[in-house]
Amino acid sequence: MKSKKFLYLFMVVTVLIVGLIGYFGYRTLSQESTLNEYQTQQLAKTRVAQTQDFILQQLGQKQIRLSAILAYLKLDPLSLNTLIAQDSDIEALFVLEHNKLVFPDAYNPLNQKESRFIELITPIIQDPAILIAKQHQSDDKRPDSGWYVMQDQQQPVLIYWHRLNERTIGFKLSYVKLLSDIVSSIDFNYEPDSLIISDNGQVLYQSLTRTYDKTKQPTYNQALPFPLHAWKIDYYASNNSNYSLYYFTIGLLFIVILAVGIIALSLYREFNRATRLASQQVSFVGQVSHELKTPLTNITLYAEMLKEMEQEEDSQNTHYLEVIISESRRLSRLIQNVLTFTKSPKINLQPVDINQLLAQIHTIFTPVFEAKGIHLALTVEGHLTTHSDIDRITQIISNLLSNAEKYAAEGKKVRLSASQDDKSIYIRVRDYGKGLSDKELKHIFQPFYRVKSEITEGVTGTGIGLTIALQLAQSLSGTLMAENRDSGLEFTLCIPRT
Repeated sequence: MKSKKFLYLFMVVTVLIVGLIGYFGYRTLSQESTLNEYQTQQLAKTRVAQTQDFILQQLGQKQIRLSAILAYLKLDPLSLNTLIAQDSDIEALFVLEHNKLVFPDAYNPLNQKESRFIELITPIIQDPAILIAKQHQSDDKRPDSGWYVMQDQQQPVLIYWHRLNERTIGFKLSYVKLLSDIVSSIDFNYEPDSLIISDNGQVLYQSLTRTYDKTKQPTYNQALPFPLHAWKIDYYASNNSNYSLYYFTIGLLFIVILAVGIIALSLYREFNRATRLASQQVSFVGQVSHELKTPLTNITLYAEMLKEMEQEEDSQNTHYLEVIISESRRLSRLIQNVLTFTKSPKINLQPVDINQLLAQIHTIFTPVFEAKGIHLALTVEGHLTTHSDIDRITQIISNLLSNAEKYAAEGKKVRLSASQDDKSIYIRVRDYGKGLSDKELKHIFQPFYRVKSEITEGVTGTGIGLTIALQLAQSLSGTLMAENRDSGLEFTLCIPRT
């Protein structure tokens, strides 16, 4: 129940963390998007201003050129007609003197173009003051030149005028030539963005040849100042840059959330492992209590039987005493296992006669093995001696034999053997039981690990015997290995000869 509650709590905390990461990621994405939009807007504004300055510069150059022409222009009809015929920027011109039209001369025969031009500038002839109506002026100074804009059959007409003494000269600028000069001179490359110049909705110039969505709002637009106030510049920024930002941010969020999930899963698994270990430790206490209780009960029982049969003539005191001694030693080993698992005493190095030690262990375990119908064989190759801790070697071999007696009894045989080479002594405990799978064999030295199979059914144990044996072997600068044989297992304790 507690485990489920913790799982639910863990899931809630994980979801909250992932939610917070997602929220901050969304806020970051929104801020980046806003910043990107602002930067795009500023870029569009800068480029529109750059294009506007270029157009006004082209118009200004034509104004300077026309002013220069006036400095050398003769105002006789022949010179004026020659200028109109030869200058592609000038479609027509007029001269007012004392507010009267002197060129073209309306009293002389006129062609159709001249007649149409006089009809067009009639409002100027009637009231020359309208020329300065759109000009910036102060109270104490009137402009001497400027631009005048009018419409002729829905076509714009640009007139540049200049006042010399009592004369006013006006040039009708070729609108087509002006537009051609501007378009041919523009060399701004704004790809993949698009820039469009229009006059009252009619497209004059487009930076990209592909069509654009007319329903889409431009990123930035601006109308030009007088006299090109009917012109407008629209700038359309490409949206491709935003997609890369979105994809990058979403990908980064996914990686962060995945990392948090992996870390959370690892923490949860570690918590489960710690919980399982704590549960095993609790189970260990119960198992130890049970293991300690059983031999103590046997000791008490056989002691009482020995007392009752003490007076009998045909007494089995010897057998009972052997059982008492065996169970007492088993109880001592269990207690020693617990003590060894909780603390590591100092190593007591001394000369060890392996032949004599194994003979003593064989003598101690033989009655227990015979009680279960198991034959315990002892084989030692040569006379083996070393300098080590005799108590630790005894405990390792005792743990291995105790396991063989509990889990491999059906093999009816256990072999205890020893041999040596130039550097090491090898003590082997070989049983002839059912053995273990390779997967289980990898875990048998882990604390509290018990194999779950038919050979462990009904057999109590703490799961620390082999762990203690391995720790003791390593404390002696040795190793302890387990290997599957044709039938059963073989444990090999390897310790240095010196």
